[in-house]
Amino acid sequence: WDYPRNALDSPDFEQRDEILAMYLTDNLRAFRTWGVSAFCPWDHALFWKLREGAGRSRKECKVDWDSLQRPGLSPDYVDDQMACMDTSYAREDWIPKPAAQALYRNNLPLLAYVAGKPSAFTSKDHNFHPGETVEKQIIVINNSRQTTIADCSWSLALPEPISGHKQVRVDTGQQARLPLMLPLPAQVDPGHYELGVTVKFSNAGTQTDTFGIDILPRPTPVPTKARIALFDPKGETRRSLDQLGAKYDLVDAAADLSGADILIVGKGALMPDSPAPDVKRVRDGLKVVLFEQTSAVLEERFGFRVEEYGLRTVFKRVPDHPLLAGIGEEHLRNWRGEATLISPKLNYEIGTRHAPEVKWCGIPVTRLWRAGNRGNVASVLIEKPARGDFLPILDGGFGLQFSPLLEYREGKGMMVFCQVDVTGRTEIDPAAELLIRNILQYAKTWKPAPRRQLVYVGEPSVQKYLEQAGIPARHYEPGRLSGDEILVVGTGAGKELAADSARIAEFVRAGGNLLALGLDEEEANAFLPFRVSMHKTEHIATFFPAFGHDSLLAGVSPADVHNRAPRVVPLVSAGAMVIGDGVLAQATDSHVLFCQLVPGWFDSNQQSNFRRTYRRVSFLTMRLLANMGAAATTPLIERFQSAAAKTETRWLSGLYLDTPEEWDDPYRFFCW
Repeated sequence: WDYPRNALDSPDFEQRDEILAMYLTDNLRAFRTWGVSAFCPWDHALFWKLREGAGRSRKECKVDWDSLQRPGLSPDYVDDQMACMDTSYAREDWIPKPAAQALYRNNLPLLAYVAGKPSAFTSKDHNFHPGETVEKQIIVINNSRQTTIADCSWSLALPEPISGHKQVRVDTGQQARLPLMLPLPAQVDPGHYELGVTVKFSNAGTQTDTFGIDILPRPTPVPTKARIALFDPKGETRRSLDQLGAKYDLVDAAADLSGADILIVGKGALMPDSPAPDVKRVRDGLKVVLFEQTSAVLEERFGFRVEEYGLRTVFKRVPDHPLLAGIGEEHLRNWRGEATLISPKLNYEIGTRHAPEVKWCGIPVTRLWRAGNRGNVASVLIEKPARGDFLPILDGGFGLQFSPLLEYREGKGMMVFCQVDVTGRTEIDPAAELLIRNILQYAKTWKPAPRRQLVYVGEPSVQKYLEQAGIPARHYEPGRLSGDEILVVGTGAGKELAADSARIAEFVRAGGNLLALGLDEEEANAFLPFRVSMHKTEHIATFFPAFGHDSLLAGVSPADVHNRAPRVVPLVSAGAMVIGDGVLAQATDSHVLFCQLVPGWFDSNQQSNFRRTYRRVSFLTMRLLANMGAAATTPLIERFQSAAAKTETRWLSGLYLDTPEEWDDPYRFFCW
């Protein structure tokens, strides 16, 4: 039903089937292990595709008049637009896609699979240190009509495999659980290893399953001569630092930080209305690291838009960033134990809509219940701000619009917001330990990058955006352009710049940064020292891999160019490095970027699709400018020390460019 075609029925959206297969595998296994005896996979007919050559013509159905009023279907005809596996063609005409294969695999009368440890069979612990013991279990479920003997064998494929074998008897309607204790050698090399399980049933064939184990090295102590001040009233972060051998001085909210190089703010150290250290020295070079803070602090004190939505998987947005050294994409999911930043159960009120309600940006919104924080990698998420130099190192959640690991730069200093659940877990995860160490190392060695002044020429809407985003910019004057400036060119500037093309060419060849916003081919070629080709077509979405931390596109994701208000735009096709479908491009031998979506094209006061596109394109533009060296101002540093008054609504201004509405909350729950 979604423009330009039904997303559920699109034959080109194969990744959807992989997600459905993952969802079905996880949930069917869990339901059956909990003893749930029936469930409805609802749109299961979409899990198959029609084979090539199957007849698609309309088929008339004979009407059985004598049985017409009996229960069941009595169709008059079936044609192609109604084709579904449960209503059309013969069963052999349908080919199972990954989702159907998962349904077959996990809905047979007999089911055997690798489950989590005996104390929590749904756990997916996979990150371990050498010398630790991996706890798993084999679960065998018998929903057939006869007793079965299950011959179970397993092997963890280390250089010297850990193997075993055992038979279990499972009566009809019962299940067996076979615990596995797999001690890892102390000298095993870090890497990915597969645990394989084979179960041969005495009366129904064989089933196999695998589970990946990731072994990470133990973090080494952090040697540092930096002067670290630690503000940690609760003490949870202090214990993590002690384990890493970090040296620090404990401070209170009134401490003089003039002698400190780094301030570390411990987990839950701040409150919305309590005193906090003065961090104005960030502009002069102070580095601040904030470990997990509550949603109340992030929203009410700092003015972030946040979500309490536990993510068990997050993604690298800047894959080679020093904060992620030694941490692979595979390590950023299903962490051991439970996160403890938020309550395991939802705190809510029943509102006028007779459903659980919470406050989001001061607005009552409905929510689904929460049942535990097991495996969470991040529990309280920050929506990527559209104002300020915020670099998302990790992201996740709806539309990838949230980041649990943000780097904020202002002046000569920086702040790291670590909302990844690394502290105070019920079990320590090796990837969490490594991330804490990386954060300390990065804060010790971080140096500020040069800042550049903005120069703008083009349509007024971009100038208005720059003012709202807190980025000072002077108007372009012919002949006046230096190599330490950023030239931003909006539509309508082609003729003006054509008369000064020689100076523009000199600026570009000297390494000057230039951002072209929404230009078409004719306008771009009127002043640039190289030629580009473009074609005008509708842009909705595209894909490109994540960029490195030295790239002018660092921190940008495909979700940032997802246009929910489709329109025809000039997409770059040649003459520069085309990114995705050409909605972004970078000149091959110069610091010239093309961004073919412009914030001013989307009215944030219109319907939801325009608003969401406006927010993402605003963040995209800010990120590109910040990567080029632009400085933006926010009230963040002042808000750090300044407690929020009860009547303040800081989330309405300072870090975002629009006023939030209920429909802007992607995790609101529509009650049926």
